[in-house]
Amino acid sequence: MERRLRVVFVLMLLALPLAIALSRPLSSTEVFAQPEGTQPPPVIIPIEGTPEPTPFPTATPVIGAHGLLMIDIRRDLEIMADDQFGVGTRPEGWNVGVNLYDAQLTLLTRSDLELMATTLINPASRPRGWMFAFDSTEFAEARDVRYDLELLADLIYGVNNRPQGWVGGDPLLRCNRATQALVSLLERGGIFRLDVPANDAEFCRKAELQVTQFTETAILANAQLDTLFTDSFFILEPQQTGENAVAFLDTGATRRVGVIPRATPIRIIARSYSQFSNMMLVSGPDFEVFVDYTTTTVTAEQFRRLPNVESLEINPNCFATWCGGAP
Repeated sequence: MERRLRVVFVLMLLALPLAIALSRPLSSTEVFAQPEGTQPPPVIIPIEGTPEPTPFPTATPVIGAHGLLMIDIRRDLEIMADDQFGVGTRPEGWNVGVNLYDAQLTLLTRSDLELMATTLINPASRPRGWMFAFDSTEFAEARDVRYDLELLADLIYGVNNRPQGWVGGDPLLRCNRATQALVSLLERGGIFRLDVPANDAEFCRKAELQVTQFTETAILANAQLDTLFTDSFFILEPQQTGENAVAFLDTGATRRVGVIPRATPIRIIARSYSQFSNMMLVSGPDFEVFVDYTTTTVTAEQFRRLPNVESLEINPNCFATWCGGAP
């Protein structure tokens, strides 16, 4: 009996630590403890729905000169439509909500301009000189829309009177096609500069007279030109200076202003027609000077076909870093 009691007592002593351990709550660390050498399972967080992907920013459309011109034309057309029909009111068939960057902007604007003219005048009448649609370059087609819009505005509001907010544009765009084309050609060739104030009430008439007078006296009457409008007459390709390109402010080479650095890009304008003279008028971003053509990449044949500098309005000057004693 005594022996059994001892065995029971020993078993109770051995079970006491286990009973104590089971009697207290386990911590969260102990509950999720992992055996040494093992990685804990990944934590999974529930997500309600799938988020929308962040959109990439839309690139600004790249548009050329005709596109910029058409944007201003469209705005003026809408300004005139608001003034004539009422804000938000348009004739049936009008292209409402046109995107200014639409590739068909010129076509849509021409269509709405014709509709406006039909509504304000009548289907069979257009202002004198109306160009209508004309198959040409993108810029020329945009130019024609501006020209016709200005004609219609002249008829409705009077010359040089426009609704509030009117953008307008280059006054040359209000002149006829022939004047615009001739001025653009000669100015691009670097031999002519139109000199008429933009706000002159007779801008187009004076521009036409000025450019035709230059063409007749400096080109058509030029005895040294046996072939007109050749690439050797209009020196459109880039030219450069060579060694010892000394710059002067006069054809007599008495007012020296410096030496143009070698390989400097230059625009060819005209030459001196004085006997035995090699002087040629050239320009850059910050200078307009005379140089001996033999110190440039211009050939003798190209030099011979240049217009007479005395037929142009020029302004020799020199403000480049290589200029010495520039005025």
